Amino acid sequence: MDNKITINLDLLKILLDQESKRLVGKIMKRFDLSDDKNIIKSQVKEILYEEMRDLGTFFINGKLLLTFNEKSKEDSNGK
Repeated sequence: MDNKITINLDLLKILLDQESKRLVGKIMKRFDLSDDKNIIKSQVKEILYEEMRDLGTFFINGKLLLTFNEKSKEDSNGK
């Protein structure tokens, strides 16, 4: 079995953009829940580490090699 996938660069950008917005939302919630900066700092660190582990699991631990498809938008639209 081939351990490669191809992902369109525009799609990857959308995925990372959506995930970063979700991550920012999680982090900002910590500021709403606590006034203790040390607790917030600790929670934000843990959230970031968790998200990077999850991203790693998605891309790396699944033993998938990403090949970025850098075709122009015209090529990806079949033109």
